[in-house]
Amino acid sequence: MLEPQDEVKVVGQYYDDKTARLVRKYGPGPRIHYHVGHYPSSKSPLDAHDATPDAIRGSIRTHQEGLLRYAAKIWGAEHRLSGRILDVGCGLGGGSIFWAQEYGADVTAVTNAQEHAPIVEGFARECGLDGKVRALVSDAMHLPLDGGPYDAAVAIESSGYFNRPQWFERLSHVIRPGGSVCIEEVFITRPHGADVWAEYFYTKPATVRDYTEAAQAAGFELVDDVDATSETLPFWEESAAWTKAVLDSDDSLSPVDRRNLRISLLANEALGAEWGAGGVRLGFLRFEKK
Repeated sequence: MLEPQDEVKVVGQYYDDKTARLVRKYGPGPRIHYHVGHYPSSKSPLDAHDATPDAIRGSIRTHQEGLLRYAAKIWGAEHRLSGRILDVGCGLGGGSIFWAQEYGADVTAVTNAQEHAPIVEGFARECGLDGKVRALVSDAMHLPLDGGPYDAAVAIESSGYFNRPQWFERLSHVIRPGGSVCIEEVFITRPHGADVWAEYFYTKPATVRDYTEAAQAAGFELVDDVDATSETLPFWEESAAWTKAVLDSDDSLSPVDRRNLRISLLANEALGAEWGAGGVRLGFLRFEKK
């Protein structure tokens, strides 16, 4: 079993190694998102079997942005996410740039993937956000205490990597009273309900109750809990369709690239089945500091 500090290194290296593939599938940027999309009708607008890779990618990107807009509505972003915020587990910075551009937030984009920090800041500069989005390479459980107070912390499909009691305890020192912790995440609804999700992404999903108990112990109260499982299920259909379309159309792929894409295709199909089987729940939580 890996020690906690070694797990952090493994996850960081995993995302460093995936950078080029993330840009290919979700790019070109500057707002690149690595999370599911939100489909209000619970259906993909595409005939994904006949669509080109570029058309599928365009739909995925539109609905990933839609997920952030849906989150913004739930969380009242115009007044809760317009000040100083932490984007914890920021990926390539798409969400950080979104909060800065759309709501004027001053964002500290936290990543434990060393290679991602200059990419995030480079994309921010492209958007004219120099000084509004600052990358911080840090383990989420050891956020610097001298950077606060922050008005909110946001974690979009990243909190499953954290030691939740330790993370909330750390946040209790940097989030101002009345501030928010906003989480979009995959939650377990029954034992082994999220095994594919956990194994493919190296994450450790938990129940909403687990989150709530960890938050309460650190002085946070759950105030919003919204289920969006059915509205995110079509993401896996589109993600699998993009992978299949690339495999079918790109003759320049190396054998290693083809192998990785076939593994990804199997995983995406399995994740769609996992979503549909009811063992996982995609939810939006907001905790408020007392």
